[in-house]
Amino acid sequence: MIPFLLFDFDGTIADSIRLGIRIANNIAPKFGYEPFSEKDLKRFQSLTWRNIISELHLPLYKIPKLISIGLSEYRHLISEVEPCEGILEMLNNLSERGIPMALLSSNTDENVKLFLDKYNIDTFKWVEGTAGTLHKAKHIKYQLRKHKLKPHKVIYVGDEIRDIQAAHKCAMKIISVTWGFHSPEFLLHYNPDFLVNNPNEIVELIDTFIQDDLAIPFNKINKKKEERA
Repeated sequence: MIPFLLFDFDGTIADSIRLGIRIANNIAPKFGYEPFSEKDLKRFQSLTWRNIISELHLPLYKIPKLISIGLSEYRHLISEVEPCEGILEMLNNLSERGIPMALLSSNTDENVKLFLDKYNIDTFKWVEGTAGTLHKAKHIKYQLRKHKLKPHKVIYVGDEIRDIQAAHKCAMKIISVTWGFHSPEFLLHYNPDFLVNNPNEIVELIDTFIQDDLAIPFNKINKKKEERA
């Protein structure tokens, strides 16, 4: 069975975490919170977004405006964003294997397409931006219906715990990547189906799915990789 891969964007495809922190620090004075340090970033990697917002003492009603301003700033700095290391090779390898892929981002359509055009990335069947929405599961379910995709045939790929939570709510498998926002230990606490440390491991996983079965459990995948090592 050939799975359909649904990718997150920031932190998974685009190496934009530090840019996001820079933007947050630029707009901090407007919202009354202190700029972040490297120590803060390290600590945030093991916190939920709800806990981060709570620590910053940000009223919930200010969040939509903060996100809107942040995404606007992002557009002006999009030229600085590069693909995560190994991502272009991974996308090409998956495309050569005939793996269908799509991109669903909390960023805007404009920002995502500017990035994809800059790096000549045309491997996705469709690309959708949700302009900062926090309701990932809702939008994933909508896209599954829109594109007539069966959840059990789709694997979501993301870097945050909310990606794991959204995938579980949508009855999809989830590949969590360790090169994005949340730490590997924190991701594992939320029980992803698979955890990978570099993009080539995603290619290896998909090769295993094609050879065997989409429903192979996490431990069996790890065992097979250990046997091949």
